[in-house]
Amino acid sequence: MNITEIDIDKWIEIATLTNKQRRTVKAYKEHKTVTKAAKALGLNKRTVERVLELAKKKYLTNDIEELIPEGLTIKGVSTYYSVDEETGEKKEKGQWIKLDKNKEQELEAIKYVTKHLADSIDGLKPISKLPTNVLSDLLTVYVTTDMHLGQYSWAAETGSDVNVETVVNNTLQAHMLLRDTTPQSKKAIVLDLGDTLHSSNDANRTKSGHELDVDTRHARVFKALVDLKIAMIDAALEKHEIVRYVIIPGNHSDLVGYYLTAMLSAYYRNEPRFEVDENSTLHKYYKHGKTLLGFHHGHSTKLNRLPEVMVWDKKDDISSTDYRYWLTGHVHKDTVIDNPICRIESFRNLTKNDAWATGAGFRGNKQAVAITYSNTFGEIARNTVSVQEVENKAY
Repeated sequence: MNITEIDIDKWIEIATLTNKQRRTVKAYKEHKTVTKAAKALGLNKRTVERVLELAKKKYLTNDIEELIPEGLTIKGVSTYYSVDEETGEKKEKGQWIKLDKNKEQELEAIKYVTKHLADSIDGLKPISKLPTNVLSDLLTVYVTTDMHLGQYSWAAETGSDVNVETVVNNTLQAHMLLRDTTPQSKKAIVLDLGDTLHSSNDANRTKSGHELDVDTRHARVFKALVDLKIAMIDAALEKHEIVRYVIIPGNHSDLVGYYLTAMLSAYYRNEPRFEVDENSTLHKYYKHGKTLLGFHHGHSTKLNRLPEVMVWDKKDDISSTDYRYWLTGHVHKDTVIDNPICRIESFRNLTKNDAWATGAGFRGNKQAVAITYSNTFGEIARNTVSVQEVENKAY
């Protein structure tokens, strides 16, 4: 479609036009030609042509939106041309309309379906026995990061076999060893710092499109994840009076938190001592007296920027706390930044490398950690378990 064929009055009224595009279209309407419009605007002809071309795409997009099926959105519009053999003139022949899934509708659909799937397990967990002799001023955080459940590794290639069963067993045994050695704090957080699953779906790719080595189907991996988290939470409820579950979106599995928290919320419906954080944000917080904790996977915000994020997000809590910490993952290694506002730390993961990480030269010990915080004095204890200890102890 040439611009001479466009309903110019309708064109001017399109809401998505920028101010510059609207002024240019108005000038073209008034002066009838691109050359005269360019002169009136004080611009060169080529600039005006480019602005009008961009404005035309918005006109065409606006015109076809009502034809787009529900659940899809326009990703882009491409124009293809033909050349007149006699004159050599290039003429617009047609357009390809590129569509993509509507991300907001897709997310709402996931939430809707998950809520209904969770109906079958609503309130299945019986009320558990209240532990005694808990230390009321303490909070213990059981840190799991970059578990990558569903990852597959072949020992002949990577040095270690990794599959769903090994990750589940190692993670649960590490959690049990940590639970038995931490102080008996009144409160506990079972924390997933992101990349809980190796892949978000059966496409077996990261969000950015990188191909992954996976073990079995996504549905089986998710079922194993639900069973694992229930076992970890039940173990925590045996020792701590109040248990909270928190999961952070990661770059490998950004959607799993939506349906996992729905399942856990339904399963523990009748358990008054359990609470689940169903917040969808990339940055989450928990205040424990004079201690403020921030949780972030580490893939979207640089570690050195997290202090300013905390200050902006939690203005009131900054002034009422003396000890502030960010807990992050993503890099699979220990990193600490001691900032005057807060301490930022990334943690090693427990799951061994896949072929890509091995080939890229990543090495180092694997471990899990639990940290205990006082509501008055910040971090007071830290318990660590290595993957070697886990594998050498039958729990």
